[in-house]
Amino acid sequence: MTGTDEMTGTGVPALSAENLVVEFPAGRGRKVHAVSGVSLEVHPGQTLGVLGESGCGKSTVGRSLMQLPPPDSGTVRLGGVRLTGLAREELRRARARIQIIMQDPVSALNPRRRVEDLVWEGPSIWGSAADAGDKDARIDRALRDVGLEPAAVRDRRPHELSGGQCQRVCIARALMLDPEVLICDEAVSSLDVSVQAQILNLLETMKRQRGLSMVFIAHDVSVVKSISDRVMVMYLGKTCEVLPSDEMQHRAVHPYTRLLLASLPEAQLGTAATRADAYEAPAAELPSPLNPPSGCRFRTRCPLATERCAVEEPALRRLGPGHRVACHHVEARRDHP
Repeated sequence: MTGTDEMTGTGVPALSAENLVVEFPAGRGRKVHAVSGVSLEVHPGQTLGVLGESGCGKSTVGRSLMQLPPPDSGTVRLGGVRLTGLAREELRRARARIQIIMQDPVSALNPRRRVEDLVWEGPSIWGSAADAGDKDARIDRALRDVGLEPAAVRDRRPHELSGGQCQRVCIARALMLDPEVLICDEAVSSLDVSVQAQILNLLETMKRQRGLSMVFIAHDVSVVKSISDRVMVMYLGKTCEVLPSDEMQHRAVHPYTRLLLASLPEAQLGTAATRADAYEAPAAELPSPLNPPSGCRFRTRCPLATERCAVEEPALRRLGPGHRVACHHVEARRDHP
């Protein structure tokens, strides 16, 4: 698979996508190039972090994996099932195996419904009569699993809960159908730092206990590094680099990845060599996805850009096990780690 996130797992990926393209009409014959040829793989029990600035297309990737909406081109496979092109009813049934947690936990919940109804929404649609028989026990178990006391929250509505509690309800609801893959779209960005840590720990626990595979989308470098096995860095609809999260500080070579690492506090940067290598992008207006730069899309902000970068788009190429990068000047970066 060209440009694929090369994983260490074996067998059929839990979720994979190849050459996803998503564009939105913007009037007057223009279109937003939201996602342009992105490929990825997530193997069972692993977490792929998708990292980048706001507007880079990472949330659009997450939604296209769910077929919300389907990509304009490219393929998505959930295990051995190809989601792209499925008939509506077949897609609905297959999509029960993949769930998503949205960025704003309050607006993601129906304000008119009680917590117990929100958590039971999936089984009420797809469940059997046998499921209904142990409804109360299953709801209580799901709420306890996410750290909520059933007696205290079952009869409440979203506006009566805190943001962290609402996010826990969203996680409980997503897990009620025992999905194979969980997509977290900026799932902690709207929460306080202390609550973020609680939710991240909860997701790790759920992943370990249930054998989940996850796609974790965020713009915070430290959050993505802490929860992911691998990180895919995106810029303006393109994949810049894919590498193991625990080696990100030492092996990252793409100038944009280095720019993101430079945003970390000095205490988190680790070695003196890494701190010395951090830099700021040249002052330049951020390009628009309506009219992305030719060649390498990061070239207008890249200190290494040359004429070649303007005329030739860099392809993702393998640097080592699990490490791919799209940059014409990788060797220059590797000479100065």
